Amino acid sequence: MTLRVHTLLYDGVEDQDFIGPITALGTVDGVEHSFVTVDGSGTVTTAAGLELTVRTPWSPEDADLLVIPGGGYGPGSAVEEQRSTVPLALAAARGPGLTLAAVCTGTLLLAAAGITTGRRCTTHHIALDDLRRQGAIVTSGRVVDDGDLVTAGGVTSGIDLGLHLVERFFGAESAAQAEEILEHERRTEPWQAEPGVTFVNAIEIPAERIEEFIREWRERAALMRTAAGFRDVRLHRAILPGARFQLVDIAHWDSAEGCQAAGLDPAVVTSVDEAGTIAATHPAIYRVAAEFS
Repeated sequence: MTLRVHTLLYDGVEDQDFIGPITALGTVDGVEHSFVTVDGSGTVTTAAGLELTVRTPWSPEDADLLVIPGGGYGPGSAVEEQRSTVPLALAAARGPGLTLAAVCTGTLLLAAAGITTGRRCTTHHIALDDLRRQGAIVTSGRVVDDGDLVTAGGVTSGIDLGLHLVERFFGAESAAQAEEILEHERRTEPWQAEPGVTFVNAIEIPAERIEEFIREWRERAALMRTAAGFRDVRLHRAILPGARFQLVDIAHWDSAEGCQAAGLDPAVVTSVDEAGTIAATHPAIYRVAAEFS
């Protein structure tokens, strides 16, 4: 497989925060790495004074993994300086198939984007209360894996994050080899989300109403993404025009209770009722019964 990794840089970024993860990921064949900034190409000066030339444009739609390193903490810090620009770009970057990974106070940039609200995550210990106040479910661990959001604690935890991502995307054997190459052993096991549940909604709809339904579905998805326990959602369209179910909505949640609670939101109820006027839906919630890889 090929894993497309983009690492976000900005003036004052902590060197170890991004060097750790990309060094671990760099031990594996199949990783394509690029540095990016939200402002496009240019030169970035790190906290240690390194000047790095960034040539890849901001293009999260072309990435599988976006790494957000930290940049200090508190008034005058690099992270604080980025609050007016980076969070807006990160909020817009979210999409199917993209995993966001933050190191140290990089998680605060995700929090400012509203991405950590109701999600399990961590940051440098000095900033945990700040992260909690912004709505995150602060979770103990050097690495916290909550599906499409993976975060690490302070500074050297970024190495553990990189090794965890190697294991997640390329397997335990590749991670063990990376540990040997780096001569670094992970200190603790990462916190990982439970398998969760899958919500599947098979949709019967006239061909002439499909585009209308898709537009309305995007609005519902935007409502759902802020709900506690939400992981991701995709709407699939049939390739063959004669298929009974022209659309299939598949979402992943931490629990059936979380999925059902989100469906009771008045705005969601209204949207679902409107969808029912143009389509026949067949929703159900599933757990994994068997697995093969």
